[in-house]
Amino acid sequence: MIKTLLNRDLTPAQLITGIKALNMNIEIKNLAEQLPKKTALVFDPSHCAKIMKLTNTHTGTLTLHCNESGNISLKAPDNAPAPEQLYSVPGNSVLFAINAASFPIQLYTLEEEHLTRGEQVIVDTNNPLFIDGTTTLFDSNTEDAGHPAFIGSLNFPDRSADIGVFDRMSLQKIGWFPHDNSAARYLVSLELLEAARDPGARKVAEELIYHYHPAVAWKAFQMIHRDNPATALGYAPLLRKLQNTRLNDLLDQHMGEMA
Repeated sequence: MIKTLLNRDLTPAQLITGIKALNMNIEIKNLAEQLPKKTALVFDPSHCAKIMKLTNTHTGTLTLHCNESGNISLKAPDNAPAPEQLYSVPGNSVLFAINAASFPIQLYTLEEEHLTRGEQVIVDTNNPLFIDGTTTLFDSNTEDAGHPAFIGSLNFPDRSADIGVFDRMSLQKIGWFPHDNSAARYLVSLELLEAARDPGARKVAEELIYHYHPAVAWKAFQMIHRDNPATALGYAPLLRKLQNTRLNDLLDQHMGEMA
């Protein structure tokens, strides 16, 4: 039944009501039993590859189910100290408790270049937590000692948005990387072509400037501009159609430097 909740058409209230109506212990157990089973072989590369694809070792989460809307994941307990960075999660998430084990979540208001520390809330069986990733960052390591409970989550990612990286102490933004794997690949490709001074780099850039991800479009714009400023400026209206505040600021700054 939990699979029916992985639907972008459901409102936050409907998601919360649906989770509270289900026995999440049974739901998660059923999903876990559907994971790829280990074969009789001592070392089966295909089985290892399937499990690794479902596992995010950086966040300690296991994807139990996914569809076109998002995924259902399980974060395992740990006793690790808090990392130096905090990461935003683009899109919406609903955190829920398993085995009647509650856990605290620290919330932060997400700004363009910094975070503002907010309230700390307790997630338990009767209180799932909906999080709008466009305005809120959440952290499960509230005491710098990991978290003792399993954390379940319904995730509806926004692949067009970037993952922001913030320093845990200063709460200032110190970096970012694309949420979309294809955007990351295109960025690396453009940078390699640029570093190698490939004669075909501009042609590739002129194709990728139509990419929907602002970081890819901006990198392509820069490469075209270095080769032919007039041609690059002709693409400026196209980039502004992405309606990305950061990209518009970069374009404005670029135009100001040329004036």
